[in-house]
Amino acid sequence: MARVLVDTVTLFRREMLRYRRDRAYWVGQLAFPLAFVAFIGFGLDRVVTLPTGIDYVAHIASGALALVIASAGVGGGFTLIEDRQSGFLRTLLVAPVSRSSLVLGKIAARVVASLALALVMLGLLAPFTALRLPHPAVLVFAIAGLTTAFVALGIVLASALRSLESFRLLSAFATIPIYLLSGIFYPLAALPVVTRALASANPFTYGVDLLRYALLDVHEVPVGFSAAVLAVLMLVSALVAVAAVDRWTRD
Repeated sequence: MARVLVDTVTLFRREMLRYRRDRAYWVGQLAFPLAFVAFIGFGLDRVVTLPTGIDYVAHIASGALALVIASAGVGGGFTLIEDRQSGFLRTLLVAPVSRSSLVLGKIAARVVASLALALVMLGLLAPFTALRLPHPAVLVFAIAGLTTAFVALGIVLASALRSLESFRLLSAFATIPIYLLSGIFYPLAALPVVTRALASANPFTYGVDLLRYALLDVHEVPVGFSAAVLAVLMLVSALVAVAAVDRWTRD
């Protein structure tokens, strides 16, 4: 157990160093949600009336944050392919490093990066929107759960693919329906019956609702139920990712 912890910390530090050096990555991660809120949020704010009682700018701002966290999490699989192509992964696999350390290191680094991104975005958007932080502990849990699930998804995709181009295509194909059926753009109560049923079956919906509760003190699903769904999703995702890496490295 101690060895797994040491390996996880080492890989976590490597991932954080990679994120810190990639300045263009951070600029893009911040520019996209800000542009999203500016052009879509403020553009539709006076047109759209929400049953939750909040304005559309605040709704889409919290949704944009969830979208960025999820897409960045999937990028964890992207780095796995880069590691394989650079030869680092081969070196790592011949060393006495557990596969769980590889997965946990990537997840932990992405969670920290997502938390930093969320706080910076909150600081930038709070003067112009209703975003606040009434439930900071819920924010941390929601980000950890969403990040773990989507890093695991990225790892599973990366373990089955050989090229970055295939990864980009299939990750978009897999995640776009998840995003659209999650309450990011419109509240669940505003969706048609069939779409609402699909959104209710989407685990990402509960992470988005929990994140919105943390930032706006508004929720459509009972907070305890959303937290339970996200906790189960986080555990199952991590186990699936470890199994995928272990199976892939044994082939």
